[in-house]
Amino acid sequence: MDIHGVVKHFGDKTALKGITFSVPQGQICGLLGPNGAGKTTFFRLLMGILKASEGSLRVDGLDAFEDRVAVKRLIGFLPDEPIFYSYLSGRETLKLSAAMHGLDVAGAMGRLEPMIARMRLADDIDNFAEDYSRGMKKKLGLLLALLHQPKLLVLDEPTNGLDVESIHLFYDLILDLAKQGTTILFSTHLMDHVARLCSHVVVVNEGALVAMGSLDALRAAHGHADLEEIFLRLTRRPASS
Repeated sequence: MDIHGVVKHFGDKTALKGITFSVPQGQICGLLGPNGAGKTTFFRLLMGILKASEGSLRVDGLDAFEDRVAVKRLIGFLPDEPIFYSYLSGRETLKLSAAMHGLDVAGAMGRLEPMIARMRLADDIDNFAEDYSRGMKKKLGLLLALLHQPKLLVLDEPTNGLDVESIHLFYDLILDLAKQGTTILFSTHLMDHVARLCSHVVVVNEGALVAMGSLDALRAAHGHADLEEIFLRLTRRPASS
């Protein structure tokens, strides 16, 4: 994934101000920033929902907007609040998505069965997805994001609503996917998750890039301070005089 000089205007407001960074294949990158920093706008650009005012977003060499149909085949996206049809079970939701991706449904479901069990959803997969708890919806959303074996996995606040056991299941799965070559970009406000999972970080504040690169380099540049303290240094508003 290569992002170069991305600017996004909404009328007189500039939501993103020349964002440039890349994430190497098979690495886990944390996209960090306070509320309103521009993370949601960035995700919408990456998914081809919005077009950048300037600059480019490329996934495996393809333009995220101009080649958005092809790019969607390369990206698995988990939104913060997954929404499902009220009349479909979890299994039916997965089958419908597999068909919409043009996949062999039986083959795709066969690949997912071990992951369904791993995510502790096997006992509920045939219940209506709309009746799932928030954490269960997150798990089903993650399965949907992985259904077509994407090269890039994009996760928006992926552990919101998960209990402690499910968070650890998520940790293990994400680390395994990265080892298999999947590139992962996720946003979170939980610095301990970043410290445990990420090799790289990108920090945005008020639409601007304020830090990027390896987590080790970021720590070294700030005297090996605690990651939360580094984040606050980079994003804290100056006190009013």
